[in-house]
Amino acid sequence: MNNRKILMGLLLVGILISVYLVYVHYNPGALVCLHSGIINCASVITSQYSVVFGVPLAVYSLVWFVAAFILIYFNREGVITEIWLLIGIGGIIYSISSMYSIGEICIYCSMLDVIIALSIIMLFFKL
Repeated sequence: MNNRKILMGLLLVGILISVYLVYVHYNPGALVCLHSGIINCASVITSQYSVVFGVPLAVYSLVWFVAAFILIYFNREGVITEIWLLIGIGGIIYSISSMYSIGEICIYCSMLDVIIALSIIMLFFKL
């Protein structure tokens, strides 16, 4: 399997997780996550950090993943794609700093952070 297909697969997983988190934002009872020690998805996704400018963070991640998927699908590996993927670093930093401030971890948010990081690594290092 070539790298482009792997990258698109990762981005598709990111889209699916983001859709789920958007759904959970508006339907909190739908959240499926174990609450064990430091892991507490409900606490993280309902915190003050989960909404920026009145928009759920999950919506921002969904937009980021859909746009990245479209750029890669149409083989737009250029400056625009690179800048868009680098914007994802800001998302990772915000996510990690928010979870650190809360003192708890959301598994779904962490998976999105890992997918964004892997996508950036794959694109820039041609892995």
